[in-house]
Amino acid sequence: MNWTSLICIMALLVWEPIGTAGAQTLDSKNFKIEWQVVNRFRMFRDPAFFKMHENAWQQYIIHVDGLRLAEDDRDNFIQHSSVLGSEHVLNDRRIAFTNLLRKNFDWRGWAARGDGNLCYDSEQRKHNACGGIEEYLNPRSHEIELWLTNTNGETLPSFLKCEWRIAGVLATTSECGEHVGGPRIALPYPGGAEISVNVVGEQPIIVSASTRDVLIVGMGDSFASGEGNPNLPVEFGDTARYHNLYPLRRINHAGGSATWTDQLCHRSLYSQQLRAALQIAVENRQLAVTYLDYSCSGAGVDEGILGPQTYVERTADAQVSSATASRPLSGGEKDSQIYRLLREICADKPEYEQGLWRCRDNHFRRTIDYVFLSIGGNDIGFSNIVAWATLRSGVSSSVAEFFGATVSAEEFAARMRDILPDAYARLAKALESTLPVNSANDGIFDPSRIILTAYPDLVTDENGHLCEADTSGGNDEDRFAANQSLDMFSSWLVASEDRLGAVRGQFSQLFQRMRSLAEDHGWTFAGNSYSDKMFEGHGFCARNPKLAGDPAEMLMIPCWGMADRDSQTCQTSWSGKAGEWRPYNPASQNFPYALRQRWVRSFNDAYMVVNQKVVSRSGKIDEKTSASVFSETTGALHPTAEGHAAMADSLLLSARPMIEEMLEEK
Repeated sequence: MNWTSLICIMALLVWEPIGTAGAQTLDSKNFKIEWQVVNRFRMFRDPAFFKMHENAWQQYIIHVDGLRLAEDDRDNFIQHSSVLGSEHVLNDRRIAFTNLLRKNFDWRGWAARGDGNLCYDSEQRKHNACGGIEEYLNPRSHEIELWLTNTNGETLPSFLKCEWRIAGVLATTSECGEHVGGPRIALPYPGGAEISVNVVGEQPIIVSASTRDVLIVGMGDSFASGEGNPNLPVEFGDTARYHNLYPLRRINHAGGSATWTDQLCHRSLYSQQLRAALQIAVENRQLAVTYLDYSCSGAGVDEGILGPQTYVERTADAQVSSATASRPLSGGEKDSQIYRLLREICADKPEYEQGLWRCRDNHFRRTIDYVFLSIGGNDIGFSNIVAWATLRSGVSSSVAEFFGATVSAEEFAARMRDILPDAYARLAKALESTLPVNSANDGIFDPSRIILTAYPDLVTDENGHLCEADTSGGNDEDRFAANQSLDMFSSWLVASEDRLGAVRGQFSQLFQRMRSLAEDHGWTFAGNSYSDKMFEGHGFCARNPKLAGDPAEMLMIPCWGMADRDSQTCQTSWSGKAGEWRPYNPASQNFPYALRQRWVRSFNDAYMVVNQKVVSRSGKIDEKTSASVFSETTGALHPTAEGHAAMADSLLLSARPMIEEMLEEK
């Protein structure tokens, strides 16, 4: 061997160790870049508020996994109960899925923590509180969180430093095992970018990433808005409202009223539509949801969605020549849901032509992916048939007037037959003529992306049977659960089993009619809340006998004073000697959002949660008028937060397959 050969061999021996030492620490065969959008529900200004819901869902999944169901059964169970399960984590008085009471339970409910943290400006009634409507509808980027996972069990030494880049620009340097995020970790939208990571001094591994931002619009009536479930409920003190009678608000002026995302519309964070849109964001890590909500309690097709409506809020008016001395608030010619939507989604000011508001030259800021819709009940007298089933004969005309007069089951059926088809036809035409609800690729209006939700059955007890009631008109009406839920208003209200049965029959007919009409117009019908009997066992008279002493299960309203039996209504005692609350103290044991058997707000519940008052122009409460027009019961016979969560799960059974298909097209 000559010297030249020996030198070459030695060089190869020296080069080989150097090459091995210089191998990539991160390799795409062994490590993977993971990422997720931080605040995936963009109506929440604070990412921590979204994270609270994400964590609640993950905690629920852990609970379900602990049940050790078969895989298909597990997946089906989660599909049917994710929002309700998250609600149980967030608002249970007990540590989730245990019998241990929380030490620091927030009686106000989780939505109270969202006060001031929304992109909705409640004063201007616009979604412009996060940099303006253009920034809200067309974000330039989404903040993301990044981390590495290994694919072969290798771990990274904690001392190694990684450089993370977005579109080739260094975003941050951190320990390789950390999750990284922050304002500089943002993915451009809509184009996306390459994300790269490397150990300092080495070559990067790279992945292409883009976010899908989904625009969902919520429209409709009180079953859409979340009526009965204010973001911040009324708080009571331990003072009786009248001498030895019912509880008085702790702050008994306008400043102590329940608060909402939109005050006039009684729009709530608990609404089924918002919870469904939020859950879509929770479940899809690389997706963001932009949500526009125009739902409004009291809305109908013509008076609400297509034109101005009368609101459920009232004002005292000395000029009104009636015993009520008040009038409901109402909007102007532009105060419709369709106009408010177009005002924000149109690039230019909407124009009125051929009887409809439209975007000039169809110049939209962006297209709509889905419309969540709940409508029709007010058009045919949903509240009126409820009044018919509960109002005593001979009640004052002012009470009947507040309910808009009563409608019998027969009249309700006639309206369903004669009014609803034309109303839905007008709405379908208007939506197709004015809104860019388009499929992903061809830009053609896609009516299947309008998802109409059914109304649930509201009148069953804990066993799924019709709420039992006394039909004899005797003196022991209060022994029946249905009447206990009406006790404060027993002078005007009494449950009639025959009429409740007739109402339940009409719920069935309404479901069939809505499903048929939705099919006629090509809409998607989310009917599982009714067809799957989700509310069976959870009607307004339902109670859990195992928790009979729990204030949340009590149907009676708190009374100051004693009575011959616990279920009797408040008994006036002018002596003032009977000094205790029954069945619970309204100041310390009123839990509007604690879990309970009933998923429907009773008339008593409405008093203890919403307690709406008629307020004068000067901002003072008019107690006499409030009582005379029955306003304190506003929100009665609407779903609770649990009920809305169950309805959101129903909506998602129809929406999820569409979302999955949309993401596959990406």
